[in-house]
Amino acid sequence: MRTIIHIGQHKTGTTSIQNFLRNKRRGLAKEGLYVPDSLVGCDNPSHFLLNVYSLHKNRFSSTKEKLLATNPPEYFVDLEARLRNDISKHYRIADQQGCRDVIWSNEGLYLLNSPEEYKRLFDLFAKHSSVIVCVCCFRDVESYRTSYMKQLMRQRIGFSEDKDSYRYVKPDSWLFDYKRKEEILKQVFENVICFPYNEENNVKCFMGQIGYSAADADAIRLNVS
Repeated sequence: MRTIIHIGQHKTGTTSIQNFLRNKRRGLAKEGLYVPDSLVGCDNPSHFLLNVYSLHKNRFSSTKEKLLATNPPEYFVDLEARLRNDISKHYRIADQQGCRDVIWSNEGLYLLNSPEEYKRLFDLFAKHSSVIVCVCCFRDVESYRTSYMKQLMRQRIGFSEDKDSYRYVKPDSWLFDYKRKEEILKQVFENVICFPYNEENNVKCFMGQIGYSAADADAIRLNVS
């Protein structure tokens, strides 16, 4: 069985892709693509706990910060075990349904910033798949930087001078170094697909990259900026 991991760079139609996958879940399963409907009880088209788990303990995302602020320490103690158990359940269901692919998607996975963090992600799926494909879309740097900064401001998240932070948004930020990001991904994943953002219909473009059609993807376009 093949695992597809969508490293959803922010502001590349990731929310639209995730909702398309969820809305078409039954039809896609018949075509061979299994879309997990939840992860560790979180009914969300974005599998955000993958980001929270994979980040180094001293690195953060807005989601990880929110969970740290709203949950007791015990919540994180057995997170790995709960993730592994639930992921195994999904692969069993995918196998029962005769699916050949399982897809996971989260924009926060773009905020991982080292081979070690991506290896933690990879290891969650290694025993379930002989082939793990990492898919990442890149928007042109200037429009991505502008949109990403606006998103942080809408969320009332302040910028940082810490160069390793997801809040560091100056032009020399690692967030905008696509060559480095691709090199890190290729250190961990044997199969890496990187493609440019298609402003007209990135859902259809994404689905084509993973080998599935999206004839009616025009109807879903969310969180546009």
